[in-house]
Amino acid sequence: MSKPKALVTNDDGIDDFFIKVLVEAMAEKFAVSVAAPATDQSWISRSISRNRSVKAIPYKGFNCPAWSVAGTPSDCVNIALGHLLPEKPDVVVSGINVGYNTTIPLILISGTVAGALEGAHWGIPSMAVSQLVPNKIFEDIKLRRRSVDGELKKSLLISAQRSTEMALELVGQKVEEPIVHNVNFPIPVTAETPIVKTEPGNLYIGSLFEKRDDDTFVFAYPDEISRSCGENTDLVCLGRGQISYTVLNYSNIGKL
Repeated sequence: MSKPKALVTNDDGIDDFFIKVLVEAMAEKFAVSVAAPATDQSWISRSISRNRSVKAIPYKGFNCPAWSVAGTPSDCVNIALGHLLPEKPDVVVSGINVGYNTTIPLILISGTVAGALEGAHWGIPSMAVSQLVPNKIFEDIKLRRRSVDGELKKSLLISAQRSTEMALELVGQKVEEPIVHNVNFPIPVTAETPIVKTEPGNLYIGSLFEKRDDDTFVFAYPDEISRSCGENTDLVCLGRGQISYTVLNYSNIGKL
């Protein structure tokens, strides 16, 4: 019996270690194809490259068909589904993201979630997957991109396996609305860590920039933020050491 087909993307870039772990795990159960950004496209949200050309070139870093795309996660999925893949995949999986994608503000700016949303707009079951990373090593992980070790690597490998299991459950589901299955894994995570259905929490982040000389501003995530998150929200669930699973239904936007 042939394997179901999966398209994998991310927003951290095709060279990132986290996507490689996911692809390796998914290849055990899926016929995988990869179309991912050539460079880091974090926090790019749903951006589409309207005013420039986008090049997609074959990428040799996976044991499956793969393309490095000089565009956004949404570009990657749109180009792959429209031009690169010979047939429609059974699922689209975006990740594994370096760091969490929880709460309304972060979900709305996430390139990882946007990549999955593009798949959903094509009527394909789509999932965004993210891995919590300790704050003290987050920037280092983002910069070196190659590998991780210790507890984080152990958790990442398990997150990839559990992502594969969850993706298998989506195969064959009929998609009538733009839905993203948004999954966030804690650290540590094990084969027994419970999956909890959650809703997005809310944050007030405030300014994301510091002023430098000559009217220049640079990105700076604040040390303290205001949060309004109940017990059943994604961020609180993750803080309890559970796997947060939020169904994001974008067809509800604007409905009374």
